[in-house]
Amino acid sequence: MSLLQSSKKKDKRILSGTCPDPKCQARLFFPAYGSISIECTECGQRHEQRNLLNVEEVTDPDVVLHNLLRNALLGVTGAPKKGTELVKVMGLSNYHCKLLSPVLTRYGMDKQTGKAKLLRDMNQGDIFDCSLLGDRAFLIEPDHVSTMGYGQDRSGSLIYLQDTLEEIKKANGNRECLIPVHVDGDGHCLVHAVSRALVGRELFWHALRENLKQNFKQNLVRYKALFQDFIDAAEWEDIINECDPLFIPPEGVPLGLRNIHIFGLANVLHRPIILLDSLSGMRSSGDYSATFLPGLVPEEQCKGKDGKLNKPICIAWSSSGRNHYVPLVGIKNTVLPKLPARLLPKAWGVPQELIRKYIKLESDGSCVIAGDRSLQDKYLMRLVNAMEEVFMERHSIHPSLVADVHQYVYRRTGVIGVQPEEVTEAAKKSVMENRLHRCLICGALSELHVPSEWLVPGGKLYNLAKSTHGQLRPDKNYSFPLNNVVCSYDTQRDILVPDYKLSALNTCNWCHGTSVRHIRGNGSVVYLDGDRTNTRSQGGKCGCGFKHYWEGKEYDNLPEAFPITLEWGGRVVRETV
Repeated sequence: MSLLQSSKKKDKRILSGTCPDPKCQARLFFPAYGSISIECTECGQRHEQRNLLNVEEVTDPDVVLHNLLRNALLGVTGAPKKGTELVKVMGLSNYHCKLLSPVLTRYGMDKQTGKAKLLRDMNQGDIFDCSLLGDRAFLIEPDHVSTMGYGQDRSGSLIYLQDTLEEIKKANGNRECLIPVHVDGDGHCLVHAVSRALVGRELFWHALRENLKQNFKQNLVRYKALFQDFIDAAEWEDIINECDPLFIPPEGVPLGLRNIHIFGLANVLHRPIILLDSLSGMRSSGDYSATFLPGLVPEEQCKGKDGKLNKPICIAWSSSGRNHYVPLVGIKNTVLPKLPARLLPKAWGVPQELIRKYIKLESDGSCVIAGDRSLQDKYLMRLVNAMEEVFMERHSIHPSLVADVHQYVYRRTGVIGVQPEEVTEAAKKSVMENRLHRCLICGALSELHVPSEWLVPGGKLYNLAKSTHGQLRPDKNYSFPLNNVVCSYDTQRDILVPDYKLSALNTCNWCHGTSVRHIRGNGSVVYLDGDRTNTRSQGGKCGCGFKHYWEGKEYDNLPEAFPITLEWGGRVVRETV
């Protein structure tokens, strides 16, 4: 009988299994009678129990107690669920990709070494040419369709676009083959949607914006001539400024890119972009849906290596507010989706007859969406690894650690909308000052933070030190165990100064466990002897599935102590080895 089969009576066994994501492989523990899906405590993906690897019954009660009953019996909440930005697929979260995107704008990967190299040093210009992605398309794995923050969009687009998606389904043999997938709504949703439609990740949002800005500047005379009846000459400065990755709109001006920017992106990519809406929106007189053609690019330059026209990618509005774009992508290992002729919107900004010039129409007037030339996961991961090295060299901190600081420090305090550059600098400062800690139990980050107002006359710690020790002295340290901090006294400024080298957190801010350790800029933990590490163990005696740290090395098993007694000349010497 399968371990996952339920019995008539309540099954009290505890099972363990491995997360099927090859970059995660976390060991998960769950009751046999529990729900049919399990949320991975490491990457945040939710998996069907039947898809877990190496499912087996856990017989060691210590392992069960440590991994399960800690939460159930002690009332410990543990680390928070990962938001859409932090769910990891193949080890990558959306936030991680967003951090690396500016690096990818100016660096490429050397084919021989696999290392990052400035594009200009490879004679490929100053910034990445996004037209190289003109024939690429992302097809989502069926197993990932339900993954929050990566798979099917959950912002309401499924309901809003229901009638449109139903029409597409009917035109494709009643098969679901084109689905709206998630992108973050952070003011960059258009370029996030396009990046995901191309490669499945938000890796190229920055390069797309830089390319768009450059394209408008280089072809401004042609753009102005084409749209002279619709766009005032004075507007173009704003249109170009809005492309900048660091653009902040004036107060009261709505944030976001518009139809003219989608048209520009079609010319950047040398391929059409189709914008869909609900059926009622598509039938209305507004510009809510359109086919954006690369009308400023010669037809010959809009073809792939196979000599065929680059297939259009598809994006859509997610709601009637029309303030958020989502990409519509095909599903891997199924027939490529076709958009029926009745749903193909009119060309925007250029003559209607150009549709046949830039889009290969089937005999029934339909067109294939996106194609199947996907970037391989292995290549994408090599590219990411190369860019991570550049990020580390630039900022002295790993992007995955910055993503964790955003999750556990900023979101914990309710701070949202902080620019990634600010989070990066704050994370770097926290590591340099020895204030960042990782919990070995729940994996969460905790920051040792002492409010500055506590350290001045009248402040909590200042007053406590004064009342306990009298006159404060610069040659003495003052310890505050309840606040996990040791301070010295600065006579000139009359304030306490935290010494974070002598300070350390005692408990995790999330699960309140006591196994918290300092963390380095590269994300590695400063382990103490006896600590369980994150390295998987093959057949260790303790059954936890991970190696243990001892005197600078990792072992499958902890050292065992043997008492030895020696007698010599009437003397007894006892030693533990």
